[in-house]
Amino acid sequence: MKRNKIADYLIKISTKVFLGKRRRILSILLKRKVKKNPDALRWGIIGLGNMAETFGRAIDNSQDDIIYAVASRNFEKAQKFSALHGHCKCYGSYESMLDDESLKLDVIYIATPAKFHYEHIRMCLERHKNVLCEKPITTSTKDLEELRKLAKANGCFLMEGMWMKCLPTFNKADSWIREGKIGNPELIKIDFNKREIVDTRRSIFNASEGGGVMNDYGVYAISFMTKYLSGCPSKVSSYNRISKLNIDTDWSIVAEGNNIKAFVNISSDFGSISKAAIIGEQGTIEWESQFNRTTTVTLYDSIGKKVDSFTASYQSQGFEYELNEVHQCITAGKKESDIVTLQSSLDCLAAVEMIRSTYK
Repeated sequence: MKRNKIADYLIKISTKVFLGKRRRILSILLKRKVKKNPDALRWGIIGLGNMAETFGRAIDNSQDDIIYAVASRNFEKAQKFSALHGHCKCYGSYESMLDDESLKLDVIYIATPAKFHYEHIRMCLERHKNVLCEKPITTSTKDLEELRKLAKANGCFLMEGMWMKCLPTFNKADSWIREGKIGNPELIKIDFNKREIVDTRRSIFNASEGGGVMNDYGVYAISFMTKYLSGCPSKVSSYNRISKLNIDTDWSIVAEGNNIKAFVNISSDFGSISKAAIIGEQGTIEWESQFNRTTTVTLYDSIGKKVDSFTASYQSQGFEYELNEVHQCITAGKKESDIVTLQSSLDCLAAVEMIRSTYK
């Protein structure tokens, strides 16, 4: 058995044996050593938490991309991250990395908490840096409109890290819809549930950090909804639960737009399945749980008979597809993705603002 196959096997076994950091460390120690192309896209990373580690592994696995520099408010944290990712350059502040004129970066990945996204994106765009920012890209439509104008004025690429839209399962579902496999879509159904443990995820349960299920993974459900409504809904009603920590933990949402209805349930208290479906007059497409990262979508006819199914395999949890989309856009000189458009990010934020204004 070759070394890479042995590594893959041990990593697979580790998912049942190791927990938390030990599993991540094993994966890092055994990961493939990918030879980088000399013209690989040079990435800078701002904010070095779990998402930076996840996306960083996707970059490590790419021949055409490389982590070139990382920045944290904690220099020691930057050094540790750098040591795990090819000993890239590290900085003890975001500004020092962005202002280093000797550092030739092609794009910045921002993985800081959502409440800082506007500030950090603006910081990059003002220095004429291309940006991929974690979701939600900002916390208001007003902020994103401003950043969109700034990106255009400075000739910068800007994209939200709504990586699910880049997955081949979503592309396949889109092709089925375009081909008329389900007829006109009539109903969107989404259930997104996780039983979160407060002590293990500080940001989602910390009100001062912009915590709450909607600001965390809830936006995946809203982005899914607005994608298949083809924009922000025209009508919304919603109910939610505010916990003793003063953050939202549960939402039940009904929305309408373009003659399509959407029923959405989101919870951080309920550990049930997290599936999604588009139901049309002639059939249904179902995304298996967990829908935003699923490897399988299935097509059914109008009486529920399975017609087709598509399954994809992911090397880096699917983040390689988001990475490839950014890479292709930047190398082609594009300033915006055709898959994760800034308008789609605005539609999602506008829908969230509508939902928050109508909840009971």
